[in-house]
Amino acid sequence: MSKKALTIAVAAVGVALSFPGIAGAAPNGDPAAYAEFTADFVPANTQEALNATANGKALILSPYGTSHTIACRGTGVADFYECMQEDDLGWITLNKVDVPGIGPTWTYFP
Repeated sequence: MSKKALTIAVAAVGVALSFPGIAGAAPNGDPAAYAEFTADFVPANTQEALNATANGKALILSPYGTSHTIACRGTGVADFYECMQEDDLGWITLNKVDVPGIGPTWTYFP
């Protein structure tokens, strides 16, 4: 294995290990810890977005939609206070915006 490939592999493992609490956390456990809540989100550009709040889902406006992991602090959709989404380079903090007529939407702006 070349030195460059080995360096990249070691860096990738280091990044993966730096977020063990996000991927391994159980939803609805400790509200101060990040937990995986991807299934509780609906992409904002889909038909389901119109009834997301009524169906107990949160909206995500992101180029990844729900295809990449979303981790939040809180115990459920109604009380999320901080969310992040995994992208191709690591994790990015999502911003919560209240959209009139639709409700809270978590947005991805790198």
